Amino acid sequence: MGFFDSLDGNLDDLLGNLNYLKKKLVSESQEIKKAARLRYELLNEERKLSEAFEKLGKHQYRALKGEVSDLDVSETLQEIERLESRISSLKMGLDLSEKTSGISFTEENSSQDAYESSSIFVRDEEDRGSIIFIEEDEDENR
Repeated sequence: MGFFDSLDGNLDDLLGNLNYLKKKLVSESQEIKKAARLRYELLNEERKLSEAFEKLGKHQYRALKGEVSDLDVSETLQEIERLESRISSLKMGLDLSEKTSGISFTEENSSQDAYESSSIFVRDEEDRGSIIFIEEDEDENR
C-alpha cells in the first residue's frame, strides 16, 4: 500500500502546485489587463491633445491669413492643460503599475525563438528573461 500512499501524496502536491499556478496566472493577467487599460486611456488622451493642438494651429493659421476663426482660444487652452494633466497622471499610474507588478511591456520582440502571432509580448523581470505569450482567444473576437 505504500506505493498508493506515495502516489496519493504526489497527486496532492501536484494539485497544490496547479492551484498555485492558477492563482498566479489569474493575478498576473489582471495586472496585464489593468496596464493595457491604462495604455489605451493614455493613447486616447494623447490623441485628444493632438486634436486640440491641431485646432489651435488651424486657428493661428487663419488669423495670420486674415481670416476669421470661431475657435474659443481660452477654452482650447484650458482643454490642453486638462489633457496634459490627465496624460501625466496616466503615465504615473502606468509606471507605478509596471513597477509593482514586475511586468513590463516591450515594443518589439527581440527573441530569436519567438514566433509571429497576434499576442501581447510581455517580459517578466522577476523570472529573468522568461517570455509570456498570451494568444488571442478566438471566442473573444466574435
